[in-house]
Amino acid sequence: MTGFAYGSLGFKDLAVTLNGAVLLVLINRAKQKNMFELNLAQELIRIFDVADKDDRVRAVVLSAEATAPAFCSGANITGGWDNLLTAEEKKEGFAAHRDGGGKVAMAIYHCRKLTVVAVNGHAAGVGCTALQLPFDIRFAWKDAKIIFPFVRRGIVPEATSTYLLPRLIGQSRATSVLLAGSVLSPTSRHLDGLYHTVLPTREEVLPAALAFAKELAENTSMVSVAYAKGLIQHPGASQEENHIHDSMAMAMFSKSRDAREGTTAFFERHAPVFKDTLSENLPSSYPWWRSVDIRHRTSKL
Repeated sequence: MTGFAYGSLGFKDLAVTLNGAVLLVLINRAKQKNMFELNLAQELIRIFDVADKDDRVRAVVLSAEATAPAFCSGANITGGWDNLLTAEEKKEGFAAHRDGGGKVAMAIYHCRKLTVVAVNGHAAGVGCTALQLPFDIRFAWKDAKIIFPFVRRGIVPEATSTYLLPRLIGQSRATSVLLAGSVLSPTSRHLDGLYHTVLPTREEVLPAALAFAKELAENTSMVSVAYAKGLIQHPGASQEENHIHDSMAMAMFSKSRDAREGTTAFFERHAPVFKDTLSENLPSSYPWWRSVDIRHRTSKL
């Protein structure tokens, strides 16, 4: 898909700008401390779906509008949890519920483009889970307060965080973070390895993330990125199975236009110009993993 007009989407809670091959998405709810609500969730799901399909986009950067007091202060729970379930879900039972933060996390995780988040303020709850963990790369302000408060609110970690966080920082640290619910900073040893870069001031975070995303957008193959993300996110059950997957990928990609361009650019010492796109050049074997049906299902609990 090309030629999409982002201004026509009519977003209320997001400000979206296409800057070359980088799509900048800003949470635009400063007066509400960027609290997470249904409309914001729906807009985030939509923008990452569109970015995934737009061949002009090679990288997506999410951040918060500069004047906001927080990157995301968590979900709006002023009315309690009474409205968590839809009318249909209430009728079908707890097993029918699909967490809104989880839907956002999967939309970001499944986006085949490079995804970067610039945490330029404090983050709590869903602002740490759905809006950070599913991204490929994370930048943060060193003095940001990072809070996973779920067990201190009588609920559980959501947005697939109990799957993503152990994979990112290890089981021991993830258990400590999610079960303690303490206030942390991006430099905390408990979050060691989570952030690609930690910046000394809030003002430095977004420019650094944008510069990083722009450099990658200009010098990486869109199709290679998508397939590499698939290999990372869906590893085999053994080293031998992974060997089969990446061997097949190497054989396929060695015949691609981008592979020829990358090799030529390396030997001729100039920047590559990658032209392959997801809509036209992604190998037919992608995705090779078995999809999971996450539609509403009822079950006895």
